[in-house]
Amino acid sequence: GFSEIMMEERFGPLGNERYRDYLKDINASGAHVVSLLNDLLDLSKIEAGKMELSFEQVDLNEVTQQSVAIMQTQASRARVIVRTAPSMNIPGIVADTRSIGQIVLNLLSNSIKFTGAGGQVIVSTAANDDGHVTLRVRDTGIGMSEKDIETALQPFRQLATSSRTDASGTGLGLPLTKALVEANRARFEIKSAVNAGTLVEIAF
Repeated sequence: GFSEIMMEERFGPLGNERYRDYLKDINASGAHVVSLLNDLLDLSKIEAGKMELSFEQVDLNEVTQQSVAIMQTQASRARVIVRTAPSMNIPGIVADTRSIGQIVLNLLSNSIKFTGAGGQVIVSTAANDDGHVTLRVRDTGIGMSEKDIETALQPFRQLATSSRTDASGTGLGLPLTKALVEANRARFEIKSAVNAGTLVEIAF
């Protein structure tokens, strides 16, 4: 918060442009730490069974569209096309709206991060014959081997493939997403192959 006040020069000029660059770094580092702490808190709450979820009727298509809109800037910067293919025939699901939004944002962020310029991310919803409503996030990115998937689902484990991209993270994205899915009484499945993209399916 103090770094933001200084960047806006509310109480007078900084006097040197280099200070502004330092403040941007301080601000970005602070935001990263806050994000990490929030993810850690969520993960520990879920593991302890203390995560407070408010179950209600959720329009999965609406939450998905909102999340896609939020991620469009990141996708445009990475020159990745995000397409949506919502089914108009899906019923409402019973889930926690906030955490469903977080799940979709996490999956989109991951897909964009590991998909090269010119690649695509396709987000779709469907109603299955077995009574489940499925959310799918498919990308044309670098993909993962079976061993990579196993590693990616463990907290704090960074994949060797991260060095092939500009990606940096905490190693909490997928483990937290899977934990949130399961806290919402849904099923998480990931399919991938090296250089063949990744598909994540969540069945409510």
